[in-house]
Amino acid sequence: MPPRAQSVRPQNLSPAEGEIIHFFVHLASDLSMPKSIGEIFGILFCAEEPMAFEEVVAKLGLSKGSASQGLRVLQKINAVTTVYVARDRRTFYQAETSMRKLFSGVLNETVRPHLESNEEHLERIHDLLQDGGDSALLQERVASLQSWNRKAKRILPWLVKLTATKPAAKPATD
Repeated sequence: MPPRAQSVRPQNLSPAEGEIIHFFVHLASDLSMPKSIGEIFGILFCAEEPMAFEEVVAKLGLSKGSASQGLRVLQKINAVTTVYVARDRRTFYQAETSMRKLFSGVLNETVRPHLESNEEHLERIHDLLQDGGDSALLQERVASLQSWNRKAKRILPWLVKLTATKPAAKPATD
């Protein structure tokens, strides 16, 4: 595993906030998401109160376009929600802190579309193999990929359901 990059902390953040943001930047990178998405989620995760769009931009030094795009992605995966603040016309955001909801949102919004596009792609490959003189091994491997994708699509709803529901309360012990 490559070494982690040195964390850079904007002047208006505490060392702990900077490290939490760095944690989410690293996680976003691992999920092939832009660094700004990790930064935005991190700053909202650290915030005691919902933050206005302008505050997110100012605290992180992001462009308005980058912040807007990042917030849209985070809302799409249910990692961030908008919050109404009385007598304030601005849009406020807060981070979702439930791992269940985060995981469920990521599964639904990122994994599901990939599985669906995989199915179409694998079908095209299968059709190409039927037309050409490709090896039996290659045909077998593509059939395996198709089977894996079908199984993943069947398991996904169970994973979403598992992560979206709270476990039953444990009985009290003496």
